[in-house]
Amino acid sequence: MNINRLLEIEEGYRAKPYLDSLGFPTVGIGKRIGPKGADLSNYQLTVSKSIAYAWLEEEVEVVESQLNKLIWFNNLNDDRKMVLLSMGYQLGVTGLLKFKRMIAAIEHNNWSSAAREAKDSLWYKQTKNRAGRHVSVIAGSSIDTVYRNL
Repeated sequence: MNINRLLEIEEGYRAKPYLDSLGFPTVGIGKRIGPKGADLSNYQLTVSKSIAYAWLEEEVEVVESQLNKLIWFNNLNDDRKMVLLSMGYQLGVTGLLKFKRMIAAIEHNNWSSAAREAKDSLWYKQTKNRAGRHVSVIAGSSIDTVYRNL
């Protein structure tokens, strides 16, 4: 499993614009293209899978470069890094960094507390399936086990 595959599973791919779960116009592999509530008729485009992957890779590079500046992120195993990258992709790094109690638990290698703090969030309530999978990995499950049947 790599981050691109994980994000394709979580975000899905759509060639035509759609409204995401929060009402933002989105296309490709979770690429937000407009403000919340914007009319989809404003977005007359079709995005090929190759373009969607190019956008995805570019955004993942940005998120990863921002997270790599954080000591606690660099101390994570690859599976936990991947789900935190996914969270950063979904929420933006600024949004991810608002999980202060979760990050504090991560810094102390307190994985059960980090998982509990992640579950105690609006993010978890809004994207329960995705967040649940991510929380399982934060708590210590292998990413390959969690995503085996998806």
